Amino acid sequence: MTAMQLSFILSIVLNLLAFALTLVGTYVMIKGIDADEHLAADGWGSIKYFTVQSNFIYGGYAAIFAVCELVCGSAKAVLQIMYLLKYITTVGVTITMLTVLFFLAPVVVGSYPPLFKGANLYFHLLVPLLGVISFCFLERTAEISIPQTFLGLIPFVGYGIFYTVNALTHIENGTVSEKYDWYSFLAKGADKAAAAIVIMTASATAVCFVLRFLNSL
Repeated sequence: MTAMQLSFILSIVLNLLAFALTLVGTYVMIKGIDADEHLAADGWGSIKYFTVQSNFIYGGYAAIFAVCELVCGSAKAVLQIMYLLKYITTVGVTITMLTVLFFLAPVVVGSYPPLFKGANLYFHLLVPLLGVISFCFLERTAEISIPQTFLGLIPFVGYGIFYTVNALTHIENGTVSEKYDWYSFLAKGADKAAAAIVIMTASATAVCFVLRFLNSL
């Protein structure tokens, strides 16, 4: 068995495992098992978070990609559009994981354990890690061009539009309640919201290029 064949098999396994863990994480979330008191809403209410949405999209596509790999029979036979979609969905969960690791846990909460229990164990760590490992180290036949690299921002931009529209359509007396501004972006003022958007966009773009670079090694 060649290294490419082994990577292909491992890619299938990890994609199927990511799908399975997404299902487990969803069950844990709905049941509220070890729910995170800091960030998580109850049950299906958690679906409003980028964490959950990005994992749903990645987990679902990981299953589709694994089936595609099985049908094609080899990594080279998989269409590049499938790899491109895999890259885009991987960027989404990677942003989730890195945000928790380097911002939410150390800065907002001040501790890691609370953000890695219950459904967050799957959505903040396990599924994203599987995504990064499979795309960056096992799916090397992906050919992502520099212009296509920016397509990785689709999940980030899409969620930003969803969040903004949802918040701005629920303004009462000049303010938006935390129910619709759950990350409190608008509550801190337009200038701070704008600064946060710039920082997050730059960080998301960096994630896109790092994933592409690792995949191309």
